[in-house]
Amino acid sequence: MSNANWTVCNIKGDFEGLSQRHRISKRLARIMVNRGIDTDEAVRRYLNGTLSDLYAPELLRDMDKAVAILKKTLTAGEKLFIIGDYDIDGVCASYILKKGFRTICQKALSFEEDSLKEMIRVRLPDRQKDGYGMNRKMVEEAVSFGASLIVTCDNGIAACEEIRYAKERGLSVIVTDHHEVPFEEKEGEKQYILPPADAVIDPKRPDCSYPFEGICGGVVAYKLIASLFQAFSIEETALSELLCFAAFATVGDIMELTDENRIIVKYGLAEMGKGHNPGLHALIRATGLNPGGITPYHVGYVLGPCINATGRLDLADRALRLFEAEDENEAAVIAGELRTLNDSRKEMQLFYTEKAVSLLETDPTYQNEKVIVVYLPECHESLAGLIAGKLRERFEKPTIVLTDAAEGAKGSGRSIEAYDMYAELNKCRDLFTKFGGHKMAAGLSMAAEDIGTLRQRLNENTTLREQDLVKKFRADMQLDIKGATLDFVKELERLSPYGNGNPKPLFVEKNLRIVRMQVMGKNKNVLKLSVAPAALFEGDKLSDWSALHEAIYYGDAPALEAELSGKREIMLMFELAVNVYMGSENVQLVIRDYKV
Repeated sequence: MSNANWTVCNIKGDFEGLSQRHRISKRLARIMVNRGIDTDEAVRRYLNGTLSDLYAPELLRDMDKAVAILKKTLTAGEKLFIIGDYDIDGVCASYILKKGFRTICQKALSFEEDSLKEMIRVRLPDRQKDGYGMNRKMVEEAVSFGASLIVTCDNGIAACEEIRYAKERGLSVIVTDHHEVPFEEKEGEKQYILPPADAVIDPKRPDCSYPFEGICGGVVAYKLIASLFQAFSIEETALSELLCFAAFATVGDIMELTDENRIIVKYGLAEMGKGHNPGLHALIRATGLNPGGITPYHVGYVLGPCINATGRLDLADRALRLFEAEDENEAAVIAGELRTLNDSRKEMQLFYTEKAVSLLETDPTYQNEKVIVVYLPECHESLAGLIAGKLRERFEKPTIVLTDAAEGAKGSGRSIEAYDMYAELNKCRDLFTKFGGHKMAAGLSMAAEDIGTLRQRLNENTTLREQDLVKKFRADMQLDIKGATLDFVKELERLSPYGNGNPKPLFVEKNLRIVRMQVMGKNKNVLKLSVAPAALFEGDKLSDWSALHEAIYYGDAPALEAELSGKREIMLMFELAVNVYMGSENVQLVIRDYKV
C-alpha cells in the first residue's frame, strides 16, 4: 500500500460565474481556480491566449541596449561570435540567434550570401574539455575570428571574470541568459553580482521588471530577435520558425508550462508540424512521430533526448548542424546519427543508474542521510544529471551525482520542492571550482577528495524533515467516477499542453469496489481493474452498471494483484484518458497511486 502523502486541493472561487462567462463546466472552472487561475483575464489567457498575449520584449532590462548595439554591429557588417551551451536550450537559443541575425542581414540589409558565411560564428562548448559556459579560450577564438561582439545565450550571467577579460581584449559583450544571478550574503542580505557586459538580459535580474521570470534561454533569445525584427521592420511571420525552437527549448529545459510559456509551447508545437525546418522535420520522421501531433511529451522524452545526446556523448555542434541543414538527405543522415547516439546514451544511463541504486540500498551509511551525494567515478560525466533525476524520483531526496572529469570531479544535482539546491550549495561554494543552477537543479565542479566533505556538510546543515521526503500527490479535486464521462475527458484537453507546472489533472475517489482484476501485457506490467462506487452495491450486486469503470495500473502488476487479492475496496489517485478499441471510445482511469 502506498505511503505517499495525498492532498486534495479545495480553493474557494466563483465556479458558477466562471463557468457561465467562459462556457465551461463548473468542474473545469474548479480545476483552474485550484491552480491559481481565478480571474476572467487569467482564464481567458489560459484557455484562449494567443501570440498577441506574449509580453513585450522591451520589458526585459537592457533589451534596448542590446538592440542598439546589435543594430549598429549588423548594419556595419561587423563579425559576431555567439557562445551557447551544449544542451537543448543552449543549442536552440544559438540557432535562434544565428538564424535571426542572418535573416536581418538578408531581408533588411540586403547582404550577399557569401558575405554572411564568415560573419556569424557559433561556439558551443565541448562538455568535457570546456565545461559549461564561456571561458577565456572562447574569448581568444572570438578575437582570432575578428569579432567585435560576443553574444551569449543560455549562459553568461555567472561569467564575470571571462567577460571582464573579453572587455580587456576590446570586445563588446551582450549576455542573454535565464539562470540565477550569482550573489553573496553579507549580514543576512543578498548582494547580487552582475557581469560587466555592455547589456545583460536575464529575467531573473533583481532589477528586471519582466512579468514572468520563468522563461528559458531559448525564449530570451527569441525575445531579442523579435525586438530586433521590429527595429529593422521585418514582418512578424519571419518569427514562425524561431517560435518552434523557443517552444522546443521551453519543454526541453523543463520550464513550467504556465503564463506565457503555455502560449509559446501551444503555438510553437503547432508550427513545428508545418515543416519550417528540414532538420527538425527529419528528426521527427527518424523517431517515427506524426509531424501534426507533436506534444510536450514527444519533445521531452523522444526528440529532446536526441538533441541532448550529442552534447553528452559527442559534440553539440552536430545538433546545430541538423537545425541548419537545408538539404533533406543531409538532414535525414544527421537525424539518424542522433537517434543512434541517444540509444547508446539510454543503455549507459540504465547501467549506471542501477549501479547507483545498488550502492544506495546496500551501503548503510546512506540510510539516514536526507541529501544524497553519490560518486560514480567511471560514469560518463554527461549522464550525471539524468541519473540524479532518476535517483531523486526513486528515493524522493535531493540528489547530487558526481563523476571523474578532466580536472577533478564534475556533478549535477536534482532537487525536491522542499529543498532549494542552489541556495544550499551556495553555502558550500568554497568547495567548488565552478558552480551554478537554480532551486531545482545545479551543476558543479570540485576536487574529488572534497566529495566526502560536501556530503557531510549538506547533511549536517539540512533542515529537511522526514515529512519532506515522502512522495506527494496533490489531486485537483475529488471526482465521483460517474462524472468521468467522455465529454468531460475531452473538455479537459482545453487545459493542455501538459507538462511541468501544468500536469494532467489528477483526481481522487474513495470507496471503490473492485469487481474484476486482470494482469496484462507481454511483460506482465499492466493490471486492469474494473471498479464502481461501493455505495451502488446491494450485497455483491451492482445496481448501476453504467458506473463501472476500467482502471489501468502500470508497474509490477502481479505484486499489486497479490496485494489486492481478497480486498474489496480501494482508494485511487488517477488521471483520465480515452481508450479507443475497435472504433469504440471508453474512459479509463490511469492509476497514479492507490490506498487499500
